[in-house]
Amino acid sequence: MTPERYCIREVAVDDEQLRPLIDLHHECLPSRQYATPEQKAGLLAEVRAGLAGRESLVLATFDAERVVAYKIAYRTGNRHEILYSWLGGVHPHHRRKGLARALIRAQHAWAHEHGITHVETHTWGDNPGMLILNLHEGFSIVGVTSGPDRPGVRVILRKALSAPVLPR
Repeated sequence: MTPERYCIREVAVDDEQLRPLIDLHHECLPSRQYATPEQKAGLLAEVRAGLAGRESLVLATFDAERVVAYKIAYRTGNRHEILYSWLGGVHPHHRRKGLARALIRAQHAWAHEHGITHVETHTWGDNPGMLILNLHEGFSIVGVTSGPDRPGVRVILRKALSAPVLPR
């Protein structure tokens, strides 16, 4: 349930709708707060390319008309049975208000309605808030990986959704 002053809406996958989410992404992460316009444009292009040709869901939480939280996901898997929750964040001034939880639940409801059986997400081991939230929302840790681009481990989490109700 979203706190009263906030509104969650699905937004289109176009530059006008994605640009405020990309700006917010850079405000949410301390390592990205000083991103150049070129770096922001690069992430916007990466998101557009990552969603191109895929069924996707882009949710944004608004406080009046300002985007304060978001989640970007797309359908994947051999049978397109997985919703990969790719990017998300909550503006630091709007944290601890249940916005991330409300976005997760809205995302999972959409996935269930679209016949998706599992949701997967990855987070870094140094992000305990996201790990704890995902575990509270029914995810299980199914693996870890690391890479040369960043120290630490990336935690892979997956959640099985209840079986979708198929039309008769």
